[in-house]
Amino acid sequence: MRYLKILIFSFLFHSGFAQQDFTFINETWWGVMTSVQVSEKFAVWNDTHFVDELFFIYRTGLTYHPKNDNFVTTVGYGFLRLGAPNSEGRLVRPEHRPWMQTIYRVPSTKKLSTSFRFRYDARFIQNLESGDLADGFSFNHRWRFNNSLRYAWGNVISENTRFTTTMLNEALFRTGPGPNGVRHEHRTFFLSQLGKGNFIYSLGYVIRYINTSPTVARINHGPVFWVTINLNLMKGKQLPTFIEYPSDHVD
Repeated sequence: MRYLKILIFSFLFHSGFAQQDFTFINETWWGVMTSVQVSEKFAVWNDTHFVDELFFIYRTGLTYHPKNDNFVTTVGYGFLRLGAPNSEGRLVRPEHRPWMQTIYRVPSTKKLSTSFRFRYDARFIQNLESGDLADGFSFNHRWRFNNSLRYAWGNVISENTRFTTTMLNEALFRTGPGPNGVRHEHRTFFLSQLGKGNFIYSLGYVIRYINTSPTVARINHGPVFWVTINLNLMKGKQLPTFIEYPSDHVD
């Protein structure tokens, strides 16, 4: 673990953040992400994500897939439970989060492909007072930009499985009148993915740089375990199943 922290710190030093004081926190990120195709152009989105003592989120939405599937747009709502300073690890703090996103998938016929995602979160988070829950909710905007690089290795493990590796970078920024939420966060994911049928199993590692103030930052890092499921209720009409990637759904 000591060598891992040195590696992470070296990465941050070269990124220009070395003047801050860092706190390192281990985390494990679990996620189940689903897309259910219900028509020629629409799919229903349902996700859950969980990090112990930090957050639980259920996110639902409706996704529009155009004919060429290069620009994919989703609008929806998320409900969260967050930790609080005095909650002793319990997720007691509610948040309501209307959201929308658009993904641009760069056309590619090669094994290496890339996509860009913009997501907007409207965050209504319950207030705190001296580390405990207080009356009322604050409102903030969160603007999120990510880029995903995927390399499809193909059926290198077996004829019935697809092996892919992905690197995902996401920058998150907070604006708005409310005091809740950090002003800036950057996330980097390294994922290995095994696809079989409608399922994609992702195992990887995440490093989250959380900028709490100009002089203090937190580094959350740890393993990632995700399952992504793409289902099609329109197979009887000979419609191909929409493919949505884990990087499309990452919370």
